[in-house]
Amino acid sequence: MSGAGGDSSWSIEELFREAVARNGKAREEFVAALATKDPGAAARLAALLAADAAAGGDDALAGEQALAVLRADAGVAGDAGILTGRAIGGFEVRELVGQGGSGAVYRALQQRPSREVAFKSLRPELAGARLRRRFELEAEHLALLDHPNIARVIAAGFDEETRVPWLATEFVADARGIVRHAEARALAPRARIELLLAAVDAVASAHARGVLHRDLKPSNILVGSDGAVKVIDFGLARLTVGGADGRSVATETGEIVGSLRSMAPEQCDGDPRKVDVRADVFALGAVLLEMLAGRAPRDLADLSVHGAILEVVRTPLPRLRSFRPDASPDLEAVIAKACALDPAERYPSVAELGEDLRRFLAGDPVRARRPSAARRLRAWARREPGIAIAVAVAGVAIVTLGAGAVAYARVQEREAARAAEISRRLVDELVPASKRLGLTQDAPAVRAIDRAAYDLSVIANGEEHPVSARLALKLAFDWMKGAGSDPAEAAAWARRARAAAEASIGADAQVALEARCIEAWMGFQSSDKQTHDRAHEELIALAGIVEERSDVDGASDCLGLLGEHAEQEGDIALAETYYRRAAARSTRIVGPESELTVQARSYLVDALRKEQRWPEALVELDQLLEIQRRNGRATGAWTLRFAMQRGESLVRLGRAAEAETALVETEALVRDAIGATSPMRDRVRALVREALEAQGRGEEAARDWPPVGGKP
Repeated sequence: MSGAGGDSSWSIEELFREAVARNGKAREEFVAALATKDPGAAARLAALLAADAAAGGDDALAGEQALAVLRADAGVAGDAGILTGRAIGGFEVRELVGQGGSGAVYRALQQRPSREVAFKSLRPELAGARLRRRFELEAEHLALLDHPNIARVIAAGFDEETRVPWLATEFVADARGIVRHAEARALAPRARIELLLAAVDAVASAHARGVLHRDLKPSNILVGSDGAVKVIDFGLARLTVGGADGRSVATETGEIVGSLRSMAPEQCDGDPRKVDVRADVFALGAVLLEMLAGRAPRDLADLSVHGAILEVVRTPLPRLRSFRPDASPDLEAVIAKACALDPAERYPSVAELGEDLRRFLAGDPVRARRPSAARRLRAWARREPGIAIAVAVAGVAIVTLGAGAVAYARVQEREAARAAEISRRLVDELVPASKRLGLTQDAPAVRAIDRAAYDLSVIANGEEHPVSARLALKLAFDWMKGAGSDPAEAAAWARRARAAAEASIGADAQVALEARCIEAWMGFQSSDKQTHDRAHEELIALAGIVEERSDVDGASDCLGLLGEHAEQEGDIALAETYYRRAAARSTRIVGPESELTVQARSYLVDALRKEQRWPEALVELDQLLEIQRRNGRATGAWTLRFAMQRGESLVRLGRAAEAETALVETEALVRDAIGATSPMRDRVRALVREALEAQGRGEEAARDWPPVGGKP
């Protein structure tokens, strides 16, 4: 390249590389010469050079970083698919699925265990020391995190042949960015907020582990075919002061990281010390604004890099109602508070942003907007209609006591607000905390916490209140399973929940119907024939009500129990009908690849096995295993169960050699995932022995595959 007066078809990247290779006056003359031929290109080049100068560091490295930002904003493809077809670190790299300014993401197949993963690599030409370290830190950051809405890290390494670091993470099937997903599904505003709340919870969990994301944007919040949200791309994340292990961050003073589309203004300052959790608060607010407004919150398309940075720093994001005049002022206030230019005016944490969004969804006043006295009174009247009516009647009937009635109403309003705050804390804080304990060895602790929450709600709200009903239902579920489970206690709490729900919110409310389901399940397990038969009749009645409802978690289980009853009565055709209805319902509500749908389909598999219809069982099991592995559940409990049943089906079909291979692999997975002396491992080993004996290798079966001590 001899100068700007040469080939006018140069790309902005080529012009940039030519310019940064020159010094001082020679660089100025290069830009001036370009301006005589292409003023627009010259202006973009000048802005890029200014951003490069602001970034500091040596020219080559700073230039690569500036070009990475340029490519990311422009969608430049670069060396697309350079790793396609390679085998790296136990992964077969397949097609390219996405590329940014500095990295590429491929669909890949892990060889053992067999499953699809997302395989991310740094572009070879950008694999300098600093960007490589930042890429490697992504794996370290992800290893700190454990949340269902954060894509899990599976493995990481460095490929000596291509000289690039790589990272394998959970693959999100048919993934779309959260904005595109909401638009494609034409989701209502409420559903869009609920979708974002999953990302909010994930980011709050990352913050609790000391990890900031710093690059939250629609394309980094994915929604899969099963509707599950996954936050991805922690490549620009950093640890906060006092984070999980005190490691230093990769960002240096003067370096701007992140996407300008959703970036907080303080990130443009280049001083990492000024960036804290409130930057992620801003970005999540910007993403929500885009989801609800139907367009990007910032239009930077025609601006230079320098101009775009100034726009981010100086200009507040538009108000929601400038796009959606019908939007709630409360919702607008929540987004405006999250996206305030001054970090001090934002929510102090992502968790508090989530709390205010949940208040909005519940119809309660939000903290971002102080409600008027009239609005507070309306909210109180909605929560306590009986008291409100009594006060209104008293005001009309006894005009002379009007002042006293107003004073009384204020006292009652304060009491109602206090009760509402207690209820919020019980439902939003105490109950989720008890769920995190689990329902196995910690079940007694869970029940104790939930019982305390219920007692507090009764004191604050009374027994016949929606919050008390919800907490009673939680206790019913607690007593159904885990250590010390008790069907009688479960049924008693279900009756209490049902009575409270029917009295406060109606017999067709979700809580009331789920309580009826639990009552029926417990009665169905009774050894008393009359109780069992009454429960069966109740299940039939419930199935007709809840099958079309999407909010009753136990509906598919009701259908499954009816199928079990039909099996016990010898009516296999009716049993299959119920099982297929259960699977169809779960597919309609949560998608064909959700684990809830997989569990519903397991009823049919069990029925086919009992009937020794092994070819049909094998077809079902192959489909279920493919779903589990495709969705990153290759070592889950249901996957291991299906793998064992598949091996059993192969043995029964006389395909002993094939069964041996499958069962040996399953045995190793069970050993690693469940335990060396687990009963399931013994069951798998028994099937391996059958497969070997069928091949005339009985001595080998007895010698190499004895029981390992699991209880039957």
